[in-house]
Amino acid sequence: MTNFRSSTKNRSNAKAAEFSAEEDGLLLSSARIASSKAIRSSIALGITIKVIRCNEIITISPNKSVKEVRKISKPTIDISALRKGMKLDRK
Repeated sequence: MTNFRSSTKNRSNAKAAEFSAEEDGLLLSSARIASSKAIRSSIALGITIKVIRCNEIITISPNKSVKEVRKISKPTIDISALRKGMKLDRK
């Protein structure tokens, strides 16, 4: 009886992982479509857009001029101090 339960659990976990991957793909594609529609409508209405590209915050005006607002610095992480099971908090 134990073998039947474990094989059933493995099958259900595989199906859940497959379904999750399908949901992720659907979510990504719908987010891509929604963001492109928002950008097009903002440009049509004459609204400036703020975008993050290459660790920089950039504003794009309706006339396609680009202006850098500021750079985003990436914090350096000392991996040698990390151990398995540690809890990480973002400051």
